[in-house]
Amino acid sequence: MKKQRVVYFGSPEFSLPPLKTLYLGGYEIVGIYTQEPKKKHRGQKKYNTPVQEWAESQLLPVFTPKILDDKSLKEFQSLKPDVGILFAYGKIVPLSWLNTPLHGFINIHASLLPRWRGAAPVQRAIENNDKTTGVTIMKMNDRVDEGPILAQHSIEIKKTTNGKKLIDQISNDSCSLLYNTLKKYFLGQIQLKEQDHSQSTYAKKIDKAETQVDWGLSADIIEKKVRAFYPSPAMWFRFKGQRFKILKVRIANKQDVKGKIINLPLTIACSKNSLDILEIQAEGKKPLDINEFILGNNQFQINDLIDDE
Repeated sequence: MKKQRVVYFGSPEFSLPPLKTLYLGGYEIVGIYTQEPKKKHRGQKKYNTPVQEWAESQLLPVFTPKILDDKSLKEFQSLKPDVGILFAYGKIVPLSWLNTPLHGFINIHASLLPRWRGAAPVQRAIENNDKTTGVTIMKMNDRVDEGPILAQHSIEIKKTTNGKKLIDQISNDSCSLLYNTLKKYFLGQIQLKEQDHSQSTYAKKIDKAETQVDWGLSADIIEKKVRAFYPSPAMWFRFKGQRFKILKVRIANKQDVKGKIINLPLTIACSKNSLDILEIQAEGKKPLDINEFILGNNQFQINDLIDDE
């Protein structure tokens, strides 16, 4: 069988393992599309995506169009792709692009579709206390995350699972699933399975407003949000004019006025129970274990109230 010409669409670090698997597995990677370099940090220097950094280190052709317009479509068509593979690219791919490869576009989606269609499936699964999630390999169509399914793989969500752990596991588990599925797909050995659209749920994009801790919620709800949004965008609170990200917590059964510091190194009351803060990050500083953090932050005192604004 001839080498299939693959164009890969992805941007963050976790979209790299499946790309590397295809590259090492003998597929001909004729192009890689990724988000354009973005300004970061105080120096406003532009940084390439992790996918671009790796692709260029392998001397693979990289494309970073700001918009997927007719001009960039012609460039894509010139690559004569057999298939497009997409995992966390970060842009909506138009139908004219989806119809270009001989075998269409295949998407790696970080949930068991039709559950958690949309932008934040990993975070919403943890936040909503799902016991199971997984990876779906699907054929893309003109409706977001509604295409027919080629293969799925289940992953358990444990009580200690956070956003980073889960996306890393999904990324790693997707490698063999994608590789084995593609082989069968090109041989015509897979029967596409339509999704049950009546069972769909939507994983809406994370809004900055929802990442500020509301101490009026119960400790168990906040704890799930802390795990879901770790390491980014992360839950945060404001105290004496400064912002602090909460990176790791433990539920405690102490009760008091919501938002009140009721113990040190740092236990904060919620509407039900309280949270022991275990890892924290002051604005502009590195993450710290709470014992190390408190040594240099004596402004936190028992009976202080955390700001709500």
